[in-house]
Amino acid sequence: MKKTVLFLLVLALSLPLFAQGPAEMQGQVSDSFRATDANGRTLLLDETPTSVMIAGKAAVMPANALFLFPEVEAMDLQLSKTDQGLGDFFSLLRPSLDETPRFSQRASVEEILSQNPELVLIKAAHYESIGQKLDQLGVPNFTMNLETYDEWKTEIRELGKLLRNTARAQEILALYENRLNTITDKVSTLAGDEKVRVLLLQGVSSDNVNSFKVAPDAWMQSWIVDQVGANAVWKGANVASSGWSTVSFEQIAAWDPQVIYIVSYKSSSEPFVEEVYNSPLWASLKAVQNKQVKGFPADVMSYMQPVSSWILGAEWMAKDLYPEFFTDMRMEDQVRSFYREMYGINESEKLDYLVGRFNASIAANKK
Repeated sequence: MKKTVLFLLVLALSLPLFAQGPAEMQGQVSDSFRATDANGRTLLLDETPTSVMIAGKAAVMPANALFLFPEVEAMDLQLSKTDQGLGDFFSLLRPSLDETPRFSQRASVEEILSQNPELVLIKAAHYESIGQKLDQLGVPNFTMNLETYDEWKTEIRELGKLLRNTARAQEILALYENRLNTITDKVSTLAGDEKVRVLLLQGVSSDNVNSFKVAPDAWMQSWIVDQVGANAVWKGANVASSGWSTVSFEQIAAWDPQVIYIVSYKSSSEPFVEEVYNSPLWASLKAVQNKQVKGFPADVMSYMQPVSSWILGAEWMAKDLYPEFFTDMRMEDQVRSFYREMYGINESEKLDYLVGRFNASIAANKK
């Protein structure tokens, strides 16, 4: 009886020690591979994922973020279609991605599971349709929103935690901050009446009929126009929308902006610009009369969207609107340095290709 009591006493005293060991080990793992996604869920991985899938619509956005980190080089990567219509950036970075057919952005959860991914990255908007089902099946998934600059900063930090490379995350954000500050420091001296009145339009073609849309106030496209020191004339017209909303010519005429920028994500913006200049309806607008209707630059992706190259769009717009502030900024140099610093592209032929695509996208603006 005494031996039994002694054994139980020793066991009781030892239990906290046994419990403490695994807890400490769990804490170390959590600190290394714990991150919170855009839907507020905390994901814990045992190690850096080697088999990763980027699925769902707008996969281009989380893919842009992931490729900023060197860990992607060692990953077996499955990527849904990311060509928006101008070419595919990720094939340029990793040609092997096209050795097998890409899966659809509408791929089912069953199709995703067939690839046996250790981690799935998706846009936050697809959590209910994809992420929640993956949760139920025990497949780790991480959501990213990336629609605003604040979200961009937060989610890059969290992705850095998930990959156990917070130093690279800090480096990425510092590079953006430095380039952005170069713009905002100079345009901050502009008085209210010195700010150029700008209208940013998305050109959309459907059934051979073109229409134009404006971005929501909270989206990065509107934020960029603010950052470069311009007066975004459409602000307030699309406050509650979760996407671009069609705007009538009557409303455009009422705004009568000094400069109109047209962005097209699936094709060249040049046809939309030409349509504006050739239309008698638009002829009375200040921007048309002063030849200030311009296509927004792109290479294989438009710079006016919340993908990594948004900073190039901000730099180009700032220089276009206020050239006197940015006489020492050469956009060809900015494009080259961006892709070297952010994606480690050092091959001259790839950099020349991207610069050539950029120059071609704005060639019509110089006619």
